[in-house]
Amino acid sequence: MTAVYDKQGLNFMYPENWKLTDSADDSVPHEITVDSPDGAAMWSVHLYPDGTQPDQLLSQTIESLQETYPDLELSGLDESSIEKSIEGNEALFYCLDFLVRARLQVFQTDKYRLLAWYQAEDREFAKMELVFQAMTTSLLQSM
Repeated sequence: MTAVYDKQGLNFMYPENWKLTDSADDSVPHEITVDSPDGAAMWSVHLYPDGTQPDQLLSQTIESLQETYPDLELSGLDESSIEKSIEGNEALFYCLDFLVRARLQVFQTDKYRLLAWYQAEDREFAKMELVFQAMTTSLLQSM
């Protein structure tokens, strides 16, 4: 079954057994995160004002990741991964002896600039990616 998030003009579906965390207020920037039941996978969307530059969003996010994970490896996204995104990167890093794969994509809507960020252990990423893409697709279709 699926649950639905519907707030601040955003609407997306997510698995009902996943834990949703929403920022305390309705201000922008704003973050909504959905974690898998075992905590091994995470999908989040960050809302920014419409005029925010996509390359700035990605570079600030990557800088933050690099501060936490100095061994961070970055690559661009292939055409099939980009969908409707303006910019995007994929990252690999080690966290507690696990290799983690993360995908960062920036999207434009009428009201916001969105940064979608999802990650899972590398061995599980392909399986979890279908869930991540379904959440991202439901978000984008609601815009």
